[in-house]
Amino acid sequence: MRYNSVYLLKRLGFAFITLYVAITLNFLLPRLMGGDPASALASEKALGSQEVVKALKAQFGLDNPSLLYQYAKYLNQLLHGNLGVSYANYPSPVADVMVKALPWTFGTVLTATLLSYLVGWLIGIRGAWKAGSLFDNSTLFTAFFLNSVPFFWIAIIFIMIFSFYLEWFPLGQAIDPGIDSFSALDKIKSVLYHAFLPVFTLIIATLAGHILVLRNNLMRVLSEDYMLLAKAKGLSAARRKYAYGARNALLPSFTGFMTSLGHVIGGAITTEIVFSYPGVGLVTFNAILNHDYPLIQGSFLFIAVSVIVCNLIADLVYPLIDPRVALN
Repeated sequence: MRYNSVYLLKRLGFAFITLYVAITLNFLLPRLMGGDPASALASEKALGSQEVVKALKAQFGLDNPSLLYQYAKYLNQLLHGNLGVSYANYPSPVADVMVKALPWTFGTVLTATLLSYLVGWLIGIRGAWKAGSLFDNSTLFTAFFLNSVPFFWIAIIFIMIFSFYLEWFPLGQAIDPGIDSFSALDKIKSVLYHAFLPVFTLIIATLAGHILVLRNNLMRVLSEDYMLLAKAKGLSAARRKYAYGARNALLPSFTGFMTSLGHVIGGAITTEIVFSYPGVGLVTFNAILNHDYPLIQGSFLFIAVSVIVCNLIADLVYPLIDPRVALN
């Protein structure tokens, strides 16, 4: 299927409008917190020197109290690819802080999302095919329960059980101390060992939604006329289950898969805080505590862009994998 220009421009236009609104809210929300980060930083670094306060305000763009002035300066910096300087990590640029945190978040989020979808799809397919069975009823009950539980609560429970009481996994951090002296294999083992529990938490926290979506999609597909025809023609249960049923049920789930990436990134924030995992979530939490406007804006901008890009990719790719979708 070929895209028409109207559809493509409409999708791109919606994405840019959403991005602009996200950028504007991203600018306003940190400033509603109040506080004076320049004075706080000067009190830590220069014994509260007023000269240092004035210099920091000028550098941070806070010397002019007008929000319009600060907003225009913020947009100008973004257009030049400049996210500003982190107050709490002064004089490190926000981009440098984010670059160090992003690999940890990407690693846990992508791994958890892929595994969660794989397991969720398998359970959802079996549950829909055996609708009303003990397996289906028990998985539905578990899925509805997990779907109502927040990420951080699951993370706290897991860290109490597996880290505090059983001592199977570390209580936090992403690597062992002194890892620079480890061999390459030991470094990989240390990273995987520390990442297991955060990834497992994200899998359990997101699994329920995938099970429910695919089960409902497959239940709808199984009631279609072509499925009854396939059964009447004597096709095997496995072929009807996977080649005709699951294949068509998976198509609507693709959109959910793309949009869930942004959702999981949001959930990873609280998970990383609980596990003291040095990803975007922990960086954002520390930035909020320190009234670090540029770093807060950089973190939230990353989350907003992730959600927008994933939605845009889903909008553009879905018509290609499902020709039944009309481009309008």
